Amino acid sequence: MCTPIRYRHRDSIFGLDLFMKRIQAMKDGTWLDIDEYLFSNYGKTVQTNYFGKKQYATMDSKNIQTVLATQVDKFGSAPMNYEPTKQLLGEGIINTDGARWKKSRQLINPIFTRAQVSELSTFEIHVRKFLGKIPRDGSTVDFQPLCKMLYLDSTTEFLFGKSANSLSPETSSLVARRLPEIFDDALRGMLTRFMLGKFKFLATGGKAWREKCAEVHAIIDHYIEEDIEARKNESENSSDSPYSYVLLRELAKTTDDRLAIRNELMNIFFPARDSAAVLTSNAIFLLARHPDVWNKARAEVLAIGSENLTFEKLKSLKYLHCIINETLRIFSPVVRSWKTCLSPCVLPHGGGPLGEDPILLEVGDSVDMSFGSMHIDPEIWGPDARLYRPERWEGRKQDWNYIPFLGGRRICPAQQNVLTDVTYVLVRLMQEFKGCENRDPCLEFLSTQVFTKESRNGAKVAMVL
Repeated sequence: MCTPIRYRHRDSIFGLDLFMKRIQAMKDGTWLDIDEYLFSNYGKTVQTNYFGKKQYATMDSKNIQTVLATQVDKFGSAPMNYEPTKQLLGEGIINTDGARWKKSRQLINPIFTRAQVSELSTFEIHVRKFLGKIPRDGSTVDFQPLCKMLYLDSTTEFLFGKSANSLSPETSSLVARRLPEIFDDALRGMLTRFMLGKFKFLATGGKAWREKCAEVHAIIDHYIEEDIEARKNESENSSDSPYSYVLLRELAKTTDDRLAIRNELMNIFFPARDSAAVLTSNAIFLLARHPDVWNKARAEVLAIGSENLTFEKLKSLKYLHCIINETLRIFSPVVRSWKTCLSPCVLPHGGGPLGEDPILLEVGDSVDMSFGSMHIDPEIWGPDARLYRPERWEGRKQDWNYIPFLGGRRICPAQQNVLTDVTYVLVRLMQEFKGCENRDPCLEFLSTQVFTKESRNGAKVAMVL
């Protein structure tokens, strides 16, 4: 094995110099700028010091494929993820490994079957309310909060069997009023503890953060109690939800342990709430700045007709899928993932003078996979890698150079669900409106990030009838 290329730390004991740069970049929404500095100066894989342990930052697709697929059994999520996330998320698919992870995966897989993602008539109920919130007089609307309301409503119905109804004008729902705010606060505290690693005890505001987590749990517990009480008085197949499979209801069939049910729900609600919303608003952000792309996509949408929007019809919209792929490529809501080495493993690249030789990872070493950087690598995507050009996807097959939903057996189980919902929303917008005009004087995408990367300025546009 070759010697890995190492970052030149000022603090060689704990690596606090690079850590503080990452914290500041996270606050500024420029996290990928730190990655760009590392990779442009040291190569596509570089060894860093993360609180006294070796961490390998990489944007190399072969290394990422090794971690997520070919040597997946030698890496785990729990060592880095479990401790900082257990207060909010409990124990579930996101922060466990081995048999515990497999059990969670088996429980949630049915919700993401093709039959489930095809239940578009139910989603249309929420989309219709969403469309009703959009001004018809050409005035400015920020799609980012609107998209979050839409997907909060559909996600709560999808997972809990009962919608938050945040888009309904008469709503008095506690979920609609409180959950987004307290959940965001809880996530910020969770991210702080994740970033601090074994020094998470240094995080301030611990009591207030635990209270936020408890308030989130109380809302989810209320859903659970409502469902259990309702099931006592209903037949096996009765349900208020139009979805044929509701995760809460199915979990309640497998266990009476309310804490276990809540943990599984939290591990799904956490990524589900914002990923589709941010992807949709990011797509609108870009379309408003590229009217030619909007017009080309709208012509494709109008060609399939407005009646009976089926899964198959949505799948046939090739150019619209190019738009979504390109949005995910340059403005993916999630841009990185971390894994810890559980047994000695060889990564194909990262050693030698050019970083092209294999390196040996030892137990406890971690890998910080920056697929956000990989997605804008000119060596993969050409000299226009940072430009928005959906046409680059025409005829292009997806491979390990593009993994917005990760890959291997821990690929996001909701991938098809997210893509279907986002496609559906964009289709309905293009059916309703002729154009989408930018109303933000700042043309640049300025990002902010907790666990998802979104526009700091929102997506301010005017829709044209």
